Amino acid sequence: MRFRLNEVKGYELRNNYYELKELRGGFRLTREYWFMKRLTEENSKLHLYEHLKKVTNPSGKHTSAYTTYETEYFLQLPGEDYVWPLNSSRFTPNFDEKMSKLLADCPELVSKISNKEQGYFYAQFTIFKEKRPNVLLNIIDEYNQCGK
Repeated sequence: MRFRLNEVKGYELRNNYYELKELRGGFRLTREYWFMKRLTEENSKLHLYEHLKKVTNPSGKHTSAYTTYETEYFLQLPGEDYVWPLNSSRFTPNFDEKMSKLLADCPELVSKISNKEQGYFYAQFTIFKEKRPNVLLNIIDEYNQCGK
């Protein structure tokens, strides 16, 4: 069978669900879509996605080209169908201020983010980029519980 890309919502592979998402942020001249692994539950208010980006490094005079994969993370906000890179201007700099405004309907969570409590904040420039998804998962979990 053949399908057009926009006809495929997602697919499941090895107990992971991959959704087709439009990227926002940055300098894109055309719409850009990627299949990304969803790290949150289907009924979550916010969604966190992981994408392995293929990077081909050119060959040098005495070396051959090689390919690596970089893990990137993206956030889908309530009421939006597209995703934003975690390092985009949508969230950084001033992660605490920007995220607090986006989640203003949950004052208890906003307080933790605004006060830069451990597990609810990350700096724009950090050597520990792998902490970003954990921070977002903490925020998402608490935001999903807000008002219940």
